[in-house]
Amino acid sequence: MTHQFTAVQPSDINGLLTLYRQVYGSSYALPIGTDPEVMAREMASPRTTWLAAREAQSGRIVGSIIGTIDPQERLGKLQGLVIHPDARGSGLAHQAVRRLSDLLLEGEQGADSVYATARTNSTAPQRVCLSAGFRALGIFPNLRKAERHETMVLLAKHRAGVLERRLPVERVPAGLGDLVRALHEAVALPEQPLPELVDEPLPARRGAGRPGGAAMELVDAPQFVLRRMSEQLPDPEQRFYPFHAPNVLLATADGAHEVYAQLNRSDGYCALIGAAPGLAALGEGFETLINRLAEDGALHIEALLPLDGYEDLRLLLAHGFLPAAAYPAMRRQGEGWRDYVVMARSLQPLDFRGLSIDAAFQPFTEQYIELWKQQYLNTHGVFQ
Repeated sequence: MTHQFTAVQPSDINGLLTLYRQVYGSSYALPIGTDPEVMAREMASPRTTWLAAREAQSGRIVGSIIGTIDPQERLGKLQGLVIHPDARGSGLAHQAVRRLSDLLLEGEQGADSVYATARTNSTAPQRVCLSAGFRALGIFPNLRKAERHETMVLLAKHRAGVLERRLPVERVPAGLGDLVRALHEAVALPEQPLPELVDEPLPARRGAGRPGGAAMELVDAPQFVLRRMSEQLPDPEQRFYPFHAPNVLLATADGAHEVYAQLNRSDGYCALIGAAPGLAALGEGFETLINRLAEDGALHIEALLPLDGYEDLRLLLAHGFLPAAAYPAMRRQGEGWRDYVVMARSLQPLDFRGLSIDAAFQPFTEQYIELWKQQYLNTHGVFQ
């Protein structure tokens, strides 16, 4: 049977809630599939395109997918793809991803690129995106906690001509070497130059509570935090993290440093969105920030940085953050597009048992695992 995707209406919310419960039970981590108020707001947003597939006679919803565009950054996001078991094998998922991604990329008001994350309990959702023209770009171990800590993969699809105008990156820390090589292969534009790999000692890593690690206070007041970040970081480049808004502020007692983050205590996800006067300014006190977030429930902490942000990348590497994914041509700058990298630190043990990951992600996965082993299993200097 052929199903057609059409725009959802507020009257579809109960049907969508039923679909998400039938597919995921009670384990779905995002309010977009569990909270009627959030769903209604998303449907009403001019930035969102939400499509559903229905059975012709009964009208029962058997498929759903959501696309959102950040018009200022010209960046799109796909999420919430769900197909009822009765409709699987019909090509419905492929139809949904291809149609909505093309829709978000087309026209003068369309996005320059669209990204998605896919689960790793099966290769099927990954291959649906890959077959629709998305590129494999990385892996997020222990990204969110549902029934267990889930590992996800990153994929993106670009408007024609964007990747050819990536801005060159002169140098990156050596720890990102395998990631930039994997990115080079994924983009498949061999004439574009690779950055220089600089192998120099990383900044000192000092634990919380030791000299140089000033205590940090956490402010949990989302609207205040959002206003404060806009005041302290007026340049959008200082707080570039599409589809993320801070809900907590961490500050040193003397007010010299402030860090803005999105923290979801229910699933342990945390994103560092911006810092005043900057992440690198925290220096040796950075570990205090990590420990304070862990005390409040953070299990996976990530930061999105420009690939040419050399000093910030060195600081994060020094404090256990590893390059998990790269996003080529993510943000327009002048006549070109700037590459970004997602640096991630998992506060839970890695466990890749039972995962199913398409071979397209192998270079990104292997470089992450190798760096993790160097970071946590290296016994050099231990035995004295």
